[in-house]
Amino acid sequence: MASVVVAEITRSDIHRLPTPPVASITGVKHLSSYNWTETPTPTIAIPGSPPLWSPPKISQTLEKDSGLIYIDQNAARHPDSPLEPLFRALYSTNPSFDIRSTDVVTDRNNIRKLLSFINARSTKSGLEAFDIEVEVTGKTALFCRTEISTQKFIEPDEFRGFGHEFEKAYTSNQIEGSTGHHRIISYQFGDLNLIVRHETDGYLSDESAPVLTTNERESDDLSNTLASLSLSSADRLGTATSPASQLITRKEGKAVPRESTFVIKTRVSHKSIDFQEFAAQLWISQTPNLVRAYHNKGKFGEPAVQNVVAAVNEWEEENQYDLKRLAALISKILDVVKGCGGRAIIRYNGYIEKLVLIRKADERQMLPKDLYSKWAGCDIPDKEGITTTPKTAASRGPAETSSIRVLIGSTEYLVDTNRVPYFRTYSSSQQQSGDDTTPIRINESIPFFDIIQHGLRDGFRQFFRRMPTQLSDYRTLCETLKFLGIDVLVNRHIRDVMDDMRKGKSEWDYEERRNISGQKSLARDSAFRLLHGFLMDEFNSRDSNSAYNATSFVVSHPGIFRSRTRTMVRMAFQDRFPVSEKQRKGLDKWPIGDASRGGSEDDATTVVESDYFDSDDYSF
Repeated sequence: MASVVVAEITRSDIHRLPTPPVASITGVKHLSSYNWTETPTPTIAIPGSPPLWSPPKISQTLEKDSGLIYIDQNAARHPDSPLEPLFRALYSTNPSFDIRSTDVVTDRNNIRKLLSFINARSTKSGLEAFDIEVEVTGKTALFCRTEISTQKFIEPDEFRGFGHEFEKAYTSNQIEGSTGHHRIISYQFGDLNLIVRHETDGYLSDESAPVLTTNERESDDLSNTLASLSLSSADRLGTATSPASQLITRKEGKAVPRESTFVIKTRVSHKSIDFQEFAAQLWISQTPNLVRAYHNKGKFGEPAVQNVVAAVNEWEEENQYDLKRLAALISKILDVVKGCGGRAIIRYNGYIEKLVLIRKADERQMLPKDLYSKWAGCDIPDKEGITTTPKTAASRGPAETSSIRVLIGSTEYLVDTNRVPYFRTYSSSQQQSGDDTTPIRINESIPFFDIIQHGLRDGFRQFFRRMPTQLSDYRTLCETLKFLGIDVLVNRHIRDVMDDMRKGKSEWDYEERRNISGQKSLARDSAFRLLHGFLMDEFNSRDSNSAYNATSFVVSHPGIFRSRTRTMVRMAFQDRFPVSEKQRKGLDKWPIGDASRGGSEDDATTVVESDYFDSDDYSF
């Protein structure tokens, strides 16, 4: 069955959603935990244990990272049901747990992606394309993380920093054969009850834990009680979870209180580790401790262990605007998915600023059948929950009737009225008549409309590839975009455009434990936004210095922007702002060449910056 788009959510849509009066995390409880172990059959140890913080007494010089690393270990080891280990651990620890009052079960990673969509500056590396699968049973939505690759192998001749080796040298495994410790917590966020799974780098013993103030001591009775329990070797016999699953569980380890857990961040010594870069990660998992460690060519100084509870609480207060909209976005997603059969995919393609919710066409369920009995009395998702009957134009919802056929001259186009608001009145007339078979005829020509269609479908960078190289033509293009109601900047200021262009640079990011090749598409789309802002006078005249810096960035990065882009951006800047002799000389340092040569911007290479590292688990 073909995929059907059931809703599209833009950033401006989110600003119009009803929000809770406060978007704070309250009532945090530790529910369970487990470790993946290196075995032929997928096996988890419950409750497991994080590695213990045990730094060497003298400074260490470490080898660079190499070998296998996990991006999403749950999916890598148990692809049939990445969420199953969460539920097996949960019901092993608390067999009577009532899941029916939970609104969302998710990995930390999914929440971070949605928050980054609301505000891309909430994460250091910005936002790349992603999919999140959603399945609803009763009132509970399961959010399943989806990655293109679930693991990566660092070759011996590759350099990807020292983060993994640091963790091996400064912590000690408490579970034999452990390859990662996952924790499961619950809390209330806004009006939502969430269960969140996340990975933890380690825990502090009583001797190494930082002293907490009275205000920083949070009640977590369940985790403190469980911390006193340990399992003997006699309890470690693995058992199959169900006939329908290959997952094996065994009882092993010691539950560790949340207050002692930490994440590790490592970085080259001349780059500071800013708490703000990782605040969202710490906030979502409510991790109270942060270890910062700096190195010089692999030689580490003394790491700093800090309790960051107060800093996380302050971050939460300062970011209420975004967090309220995060709560509203999650609620909106739940409403949409519950209304379309209970299965959907949340998709962000990386260059069009909207989330697309697609009804899932396959019948595969996220969990083994026996786990659905935990929602006794609720409808269990199956293929009958998906609507397959074709709808007429009159019966389809707004998200499904956004595309109309338009005849301009002798050329017919399929136009999305959500993205080209000018045609909405035509769409309304067509829906009222019930006729969606006859294209709407537009008598007057629309300049560059075929190129605009390419730009809307494949990104604004298409304009540089397809337009003539005359500034007057670009001005006509921008005026046409305005006439059609297409919002190019989407409330971006020039500093926001500059931030997006910087994301085109490649770097290794230990936050993601993989090479971030640079979001070239975003950077190139943003270069057009910059040109559009210049030609349509959408930037303040006082932004001349920022405009020069942004222009200089474009012309000085031929590995990201091809000659057409660099030529047209510089011309638009010089047309809009007076250029000093010093600025002209600065721009002239980067000769652009013949703009008429064109060529695909995807042929360009990107300058790699390799001195920026931080350490974190992949499965955040």
